[in-house]
Amino acid sequence: MKNLLSLVLIVLPFTVFPQVPGQQKINNLATFGRLYGYVRYFHPSDVAATINWDRFLYYGAKTVETAKNRQELEKKLNFLFNPIAPSVIISARPAFQFPQNALTPPAETQVQDIYWQHYGFGGSNNQLYKSVRVNRSSPDNIKSHGFGTATRGIDAVPYRGKRFRLRSMIKTDGSGGSGQMWVRVDRDGNKMGFFDNMDSRPVTKTQWGRYETTGTVDKDAMAIAFGVFLSGKGKVWADNFILEFEDQGKWKVHELKNSSFETSAAKAEDWNTASPGYIYEVVDDAATDGKRSLLIRNKINETIDTAIYKQRPAFGDFLQKDLGSGILVMIPLVLKGSSTHTYPVGDSTALKAIQSAMNASSPQQFNPSDPYVRLAGVITTWNIFKHFYPYHDEIETRWDEQLPASLTTASTIKTGKEYLILLQQLTEKLADGHVSVSGPESPEWFTIPVALTLAEEKIVIDKVYHNDKTIPEVPLKPGDVVLKVNGKPALDALDELRSRISGSKQWKTDVALRQLFLGKQDSEIRLVVQQVGQAEREVVLKRAPFSSTNDKEAIRYLGDDNYYIDISTASMDSIRAALPNLSKAKGIICDLRGYPKGNHELINHLLTVKDTNKWMFVPRISYPDYEKVSFDSMGWDMKPKEPHLSGKVVFLTGGGAISYAESYMSFIKQYKLATIVGQPTAGANGNVNMFRLPGNYIVRFTGMKVRQQDGSQLQAKGIQPDILVEQTIKAISEGRDEYMEKALEIISSSKTAPGNSIHFMDSPVKQKF
Repeated sequence: MKNLLSLVLIVLPFTVFPQVPGQQKINNLATFGRLYGYVRYFHPSDVAATINWDRFLYYGAKTVETAKNRQELEKKLNFLFNPIAPSVIISARPAFQFPQNALTPPAETQVQDIYWQHYGFGGSNNQLYKSVRVNRSSPDNIKSHGFGTATRGIDAVPYRGKRFRLRSMIKTDGSGGSGQMWVRVDRDGNKMGFFDNMDSRPVTKTQWGRYETTGTVDKDAMAIAFGVFLSGKGKVWADNFILEFEDQGKWKVHELKNSSFETSAAKAEDWNTASPGYIYEVVDDAATDGKRSLLIRNKINETIDTAIYKQRPAFGDFLQKDLGSGILVMIPLVLKGSSTHTYPVGDSTALKAIQSAMNASSPQQFNPSDPYVRLAGVITTWNIFKHFYPYHDEIETRWDEQLPASLTTASTIKTGKEYLILLQQLTEKLADGHVSVSGPESPEWFTIPVALTLAEEKIVIDKVYHNDKTIPEVPLKPGDVVLKVNGKPALDALDELRSRISGSKQWKTDVALRQLFLGKQDSEIRLVVQQVGQAEREVVLKRAPFSSTNDKEAIRYLGDDNYYIDISTASMDSIRAALPNLSKAKGIICDLRGYPKGNHELINHLLTVKDTNKWMFVPRISYPDYEKVSFDSMGWDMKPKEPHLSGKVVFLTGGGAISYAESYMSFIKQYKLATIVGQPTAGANGNVNMFRLPGNYIVRFTGMKVRQQDGSQLQAKGIQPDILVEQTIKAISEGRDEYMEKALEIISSSKTAPGNSIHFMDSPVKQKF
């Protein structure tokens, strides 16, 4: 072990490398990527908790890819990781017992055990999930900090239809966060118009630079909001905001009070600066216009984190893993730590050399056209799902195979758009409807005012919206079958989208139908459509801002003592007001084909027994590879409330009902509170988690395990209806809702429909994990 602690720094020649075979390169990168995940998330050394991992991955990928054989790769991995994790053993020779004496500090030293605990993956701003290094302060922990925003606004009415230009000076401290200027046009009716927040070009440079956004004020604009924000941790300075509007071909400045923060040395007057977790200061040590500028920095919380659950590794516990390429690693999971550092202490000279090389190798701004940015993103994504995704036991992901395959693709593609598709195709394997990948190349949300559905295995116009005066009429009508989109067979275009959407079959279809017509504002879309029995026709339209609206009453009387409730639009207050009538109703149709509007209290008025089921499970992770996981279980603990709704109840649902909607529907299914009519729900429930990747990409996923209340699998399956309804093109053409027709048939019938049994479970389902 003496040789381990006094390991000689291997100086590598980073200038000219011999070529290595393509598969050797991928194997090197995969081995490096697996090691990164173990050290990053489970080895508790102080340096490992504070290193800039994005830059480390970028530099590390460059370093290891050229290793010609196992011996050279082993040397390069030791060169990279020993300064960060000096107690980690990287070798081709297996060891059967970790040399624990190497971890033990001098006897007189006051120390505590330092180790990782993960409650889910604590990499986002979600308040539920946490990752802590026990007995160490919060700044060292895995955190994706939020946004510290300085905001102001002006009346947009005088500038409707005019072009505008917003400019400012911005710089950062280069510690990992980014500075971004932003501007948003708010339209009439609480709609959003022009928006840009520099997501595709965030500022990471440490020198002042002039940044600009240009756009057009929407014709129904009410206000223009703008400002600057710090994304993540670190510091950003901003100065000299200039807002101009074009008038007869010339730019005219709109006078802004305190545009350069000169009014007060105490605070940024005329600016809204109240983002939690951030500090705002007007400083006089950096300015480009006058004497002062605005500084935004994240708060540093020096609270010492204590254990968040009982499960923990013991001092002396270690993992031994095969990294591939004939290389093994041994990693202690617990270290002793004094008030100043963990033991053993690494080589500070080697660490400075690594950090210097990282900074010199990595660009100021990560761009997905750079292959090492793509490689770093793939390695990060694969590791987070390898160690923290809660459904590997239910979904056949073949996840270990995905790393080398995705690295191969990442090293050969060229563009950011191809990289976005790669990340989507990788995460599609998870079959998680909450998974999404967004980035600078994400499609813009401009479309045409229609809704699509899949009926009789054809893509059909389901609705045409006419209630937004800003959107031109379109020569389409319900029942039109879409045959081609921009010259491509429509079903082929749908399948292409579904291939990179994660989730169940029904959810993939629902999302793909919503994305099929997306494109840039005012861009042209050519459709070939056909009504049944009529000739094909081509329709050429322009995409525009559009969001669907519902102009029908949320709660409606249907006649004959029957009522309809749109669960996606009816507030709980409106439902409470209707309870006297609903309690006397013969039948109630609840439409949950969308997302509930905070109204799940309605369930209390359907229940006849107290609910104690536990069906949500947050994973407690202290070991890698999702091993030895325990769960913290929880439910909603619903209770019956008066008045009880005793009439026949039917719930309509389908593939667009996800997450909160499925929590809702799980009670309807478990306690047989209604007949469920329609299609299976999306099959993805549980609080969403997220993480960021170099190049400004965001990945979202389900952070906890959620089951159906009887303990069976929900993920990628959904809640099944009691009565399945398949839409027909004929009914769509005639403007008929076959879901509603079936529901009306049920509540009008004297027979008890499937799922409307009066039997309720008297004891809760106990599911052990």
